[in-house]
Amino acid sequence: MFNQKNSRRFFLQGAASLAACAALQPATAQSRFPSKPITLVVPFAPGGNVDIVARSLGVPLTKLVGQSVIVENRAGGGGAVGTGTVARAEPDGHTLLVATPGQLGTLPEIIKLPYKADSLMPVALLSRTPVVVVVRANDTRFKTAADFVKAAKAAKQGVTVGHAGPGSPNHLALLQFEDSAKAQVNAVPYKGSGPALVDLIGGQIDAVVDQITSSTPHIKSGALRAVMVLGPQAGGLLASVPTLSQLGLPAFDATTFVGAFAPKGTPAANVASLQGWISKSVAQPEFSNVIRDLGSEPVGDTGAALQRLVDGEVTLAAQMVRQGRLKAD
Repeated sequence: MFNQKNSRRFFLQGAASLAACAALQPATAQSRFPSKPITLVVPFAPGGNVDIVARSLGVPLTKLVGQSVIVENRAGGGGAVGTGTVARAEPDGHTLLVATPGQLGTLPEIIKLPYKADSLMPVALLSRTPVVVVVRANDTRFKTAADFVKAAKAAKQGVTVGHAGPGSPNHLALLQFEDSAKAQVNAVPYKGSGPALVDLIGGQIDAVVDQITSSTPHIKSGALRAVMVLGPQAGGLLASVPTLSQLGLPAFDATTFVGAFAPKGTPAANVASLQGWISKSVAQPEFSNVIRDLGSEPVGDTGAALQRLVDGEVTLAAQMVRQGRLKAD
């Protein structure tokens, strides 16, 4: 039978236990990841290849992480604005950059950036995509790839070609095309492929160097036509589209890759979790089917594989800067 003294003792013990549990709760909450929605920052305007990859990833990733996945477009500076946003974000894994290796490999070589190249760390490789030259389907000047090459070589800056911004893979591919074809086009930078394609369809420019992913819907609709592949022979919509080597021009491979990056200092455990979730997401039909239907290829490789691509971009960009072929617009 409890007396008043015993009751008081048990009350104090219970209160102490509750206090100890309360003290442990913040630590437990802090160790849980993710503890809030994950934001995927795309450093280009909506409608381009990177944006499509990020939005396709968000669907299966949401199911795996148990939190909402938000896609946020921060266009500008050839990807520098959005990349800088992630570089300055809290390094906890809740904010990721979805971009090409060029944002860390090429941009630092040509413009002053609001971030350092080592301010971000690779998490996972998402996809690879052929790069093409697209024109309006009803443009009779460019019935064939040879017609386009001839026009590009005929007059200095006689053909106006859009790309996704300074230092973007499209920009780099366009410069390599000029070298290969010994041509000089009027290059017009945009804040992503989406706005460039809109202007192409509207007749403001003659062509766009683009990843097939963002051009596919317009090719299928009959508005645009791919005239050449800037890389190896591809299948699907591009099965009959000639490559540079088939045109007798010096070949190069402008295949682009999209990966996920996290702010430097993100805990290794969180990076490992993200890499695992992303790898599983890339294999899900919500991602893989969409990406394949648009002419791209899901990859789902490691951060180390993505870092090797960044290193390759650094080498190529530095070489082209020395040659005077790569400049900020």
